[in-house]
Amino acid sequence: MTQGTIIFLNGTSSSGKTSIAKALQQILETPALHVQVDTFADMLPEGYLETAVPEQRKETAARLISGFHHAVAALAAAGNTVILDHVVPSPSWWQECMTLFTPHRLLTVGVHCPLPELEQRETARGDRHPGLARMQFDRVHQHGAYQVEVDTSQLSPETCATQIEAALQQPAVV
Repeated sequence: MTQGTIIFLNGTSSSGKTSIAKALQQILETPALHVQVDTFADMLPEGYLETAVPEQRKETAARLISGFHHAVAALAAAGNTVILDHVVPSPSWWQECMTLFTPHRLLTVGVHCPLPELEQRETARGDRHPGLARMQFDRVHQHGAYQVEVDTSQLSPETCATQIEAALQQPAVV
């Protein structure tokens, strides 16, 4: 079986991860699966995260996120190319990802954008909780080094995708 690849896009909400993932899908030689943490959160009953008892919500979220990480690893283990669209606010999530993903070909990508631009995008989108990007901003890039870093305030999704695709060609990608 062909070894799977995980392209791990980590950045705040509204940083441009989804746009980069879609651009990558258009230029990669191999069909790639775009897997988003939001898709897994949407599997919960409608309104659950807003209405559940805090302790129950915390336990459910922890199981959901761990299951998400294991599912990404399983997709790669089956030989898929996975573009992981994620927000990693805690060292434990990062560590779990590194433990599960390093047996596969892995490219870690830090998706950056200045806070004022993130807040402007968040407001323009209208589908995000106000303040989400600000809450994540100081936490999301604190847990490990990236092989590639892009700034979506300076580069288009297509340019970011081209840089990521070029990095995939380098032998240093494990």
